[in-house]
Amino acid sequence: MSIEPSPAIGTKLLFENEHVRVWDLVLEPGESSGIHRHHHDFVFAYVTEDNELEVRVPGEPARPTSAQDGYVSATTIGAGDDPRLTHELVNVGTTRHRQILVETLTGKVREDGPAETENNGLGRDQWAEAGGA
Repeated sequence: MSIEPSPAIGTKLLFENEHVRVWDLVLEPGESSGIHRHHHDFVFAYVTEDNELEVRVPGEPARPTSAQDGYVSATTIGAGDDPRLTHELVNVGTTRHRQILVETLTGKVREDGPAETENNGLGRDQWAEAGGA
């Protein structure tokens, strides 16, 4: 059975206008964001204690990530057909995880290729290291 991805990529919508959408994402230990799909370029920043998370893409092995407060990651979705854009984030650690995520709703950094991610190096992000979303 296939699960339809949610359009909600955070746990609470904080702000939206014609240019940006800002989400709060809070996951207690053991909680999941649920399967969701990214349709827009986005940036997120961790405002959290050190944590242990997994990014889970349907049909692929889970990818562990851990980062500290202040970790920032930016993803351009490219053509938007990268299967990694559909995933869930699971808190597999023992502390609360919180991040703020901003989607850009107007324009795209680039229109072709797979999703690409860059970060500020304040964590171990095997997802970004693999070029993922």
